[in-house]
Amino acid sequence: MFDKNNQLVFYANIISIVFGIIVILFSDFFLVGLLFVISGALLIFEQLKQNKAAFTISNLQKTLKVHDTGGSKATQTESQVTAACHVDNKIYWFRDIPVIGSVRNFRMNGASIDDQKKDDGVYHVCAKIPTELKAIGGFDMALSYDYQDAFTKSEGVLSHVVNDETRNLHLIVELPKGRPVTSAKVFCKKNGVEEALLPPVVTGETKIETEIQNPTLGAEYCLQWNWSNESVAKKVRRMF
Repeated sequence: MFDKNNQLVFYANIISIVFGIIVILFSDFFLVGLLFVISGALLIFEQLKQNKAAFTISNLQKTLKVHDTGGSKATQTESQVTAACHVDNKIYWFRDIPVIGSVRNFRMNGASIDDQKKDDGVYHVCAKIPTELKAIGGFDMALSYDYQDAFTKSEGVLSHVVNDETRNLHLIVELPKGRPVTSAKVFCKKNGVEEALLPPVVTGETKIETEIQNPTLGAEYCLQWNWSNESVAKKVRRMF
């Protein structure tokens, strides 16, 4: 929860509270002991408040829709119910969007985004929360963007890195008819260790989805699928 310096401060405040209780119970200096207890408790409360995450997410749904059997055109939408942990939190970053093929047309709730950065093979996209919104009460956000030539191989992955405390994570892949799914799996990666999770649900050979409750903060969750190779006839038809 805390780094080393914050841990030392936390323990010092605990000692202050314990000392205050001892003074109250075993001496005549009741007010002095009470002062130690109240001061320590207030400092711990403020420390916990400052170290709390900037945002929490009650429900996050990430949907990847591939439009053609060649996998050259796709749209991804990330919809989430987000709540700010402090009234001053007015800027939210969608982080770790992988650069597969080319990524473009970032839109936030149907409008242009406020800022974007590219760093070490991933995009970070910024959204400013309107001042009239009560961010602490929770609000809906939907980020969408297009992929070009990103899913042309026989294997594809939809992934999500948990950067904010999240209650429910829902990953969905929608593939075009005519090139069915042959296999699919879900796994989690953290600190270089990969852990297999329950297999996803496949519907009609074109829709794959999985739902994770209380995903681990800092972990990356991946929905990976394989689909049959595109036939030569379909490749020719797409060219014309």
